[in-house]
Amino acid sequence: MAQLPLQGFRILDLSIWQQGTYATAMLADMGADVIKIESYANVDPGRGMASASGQGNPYFNTLNRGKRSLVVDLKTEAGQEVFWKLVETADVFHNNMRYGVMERLGVTFERIQAVNPRCILSNATGWGHLGPDARRGAMDTLAQARGGFMSVTGEGEESPPTMAGFPQADHVGAIVSGYGIVLALMHRERTGEAQEVNTSLYGSQLAIQSYNITGALWTDETVGRRRHHERRPTWNHFQAGDGKWFMIGALPPDKWWKQLCEVMGTPDLATGENATAAQRWERNEEIIARMDEVFLTRTRDEWVRAFHEADMLVEPVLDYLEIGQDPQAWANDYLVKVPHPETGEEMPMVGSPVNLSRSPARIERMGPAFGQHTEEVLLEAGYTWDDITALQARGAFGSPPD
Repeated sequence: MAQLPLQGFRILDLSIWQQGTYATAMLADMGADVIKIESYANVDPGRGMASASGQGNPYFNTLNRGKRSLVVDLKTEAGQEVFWKLVETADVFHNNMRYGVMERLGVTFERIQAVNPRCILSNATGWGHLGPDARRGAMDTLAQARGGFMSVTGEGEESPPTMAGFPQADHVGAIVSGYGIVLALMHRERTGEAQEVNTSLYGSQLAIQSYNITGALWTDETVGRRRHHERRPTWNHFQAGDGKWFMIGALPPDKWWKQLCEVMGTPDLATGENATAAQRWERNEEIIARMDEVFLTRTRDEWVRAFHEADMLVEPVLDYLEIGQDPQAWANDYLVKVPHPETGEEMPMVGSPVNLSRSPARIERMGPAFGQHTEEVLLEAGYTWDDITALQARGAFGSPPD
């Protein structure tokens, strides 16, 4: 089996929920040894997100796959001793705590450097490490709001601002955080110099809307929310006769318009006063209404099949269960199967979006049980069983709640 790109790198991971945990899950997919740090007083809340259907905990397992779990209480002297012992051989210490929490625990970049000059510090915060709101708390939806995403999402200005139907700020923030960690590792491998990596939910939201925000600042005009009939015919969503939706994403519009009309069976819409995009824009609402009527005459899949046969840029709006049946997702390992740790049953899971030809990602295991690898990690760090017993007596691992 090929060696993975991050094999041999160790990451200490003090993160919870999604922004921090998904970043290190992606790095674990690529071979990093990710040690998830928790304590009885601060268990990752994701452990309590079990499926209502009784099918385990897809939330926690997706975000913590491939990691090992260590229980240590950083608020105790013995717990701090264990932590700093692990820092000695770590490549990265990663956290997504509110800015300032690590400082109160005495975990600063300066102290990390004193213990291990090669260890990188990664902070995935809400609003960035500088500025007046650096220490404010943040959640996914708050970043979607302040980051502008909600201002352009929804069906027209008459509708309220709408957040995404999934925690996109957390996941985009995680991807940016993982990207930052890999960049810092590359820099260190070339120069020997470790550094501090700061990413945030807010900065990540601005990044994914970069050209929209830049354009607004250049023109002093904001985009706002557009309704269905305010969008161009070749860049719009439509409902078919079975109630399902599909999306047309064909640019430039004049290149595709005649072919689009041929598939719809409306050749009259492609000539005369409708020949160019500029002309069609003058009558946009009328054209969209005509298209709405036409598309109600067949099912979504019938329309998509017809457009695909004509090599048109049209795709169905799939729900999550339909994605599970999409052969394209399975062919590229965007969906994979991972054995359930208790039943051994092969469970579907979203895999890595990056495919490396010589060292493809792999999910070694689902998320670890709480404290599952505590002794294993400590023995690797040089502690003996007697040492572990003594650390436990000193409160290094905390105490289970009553």
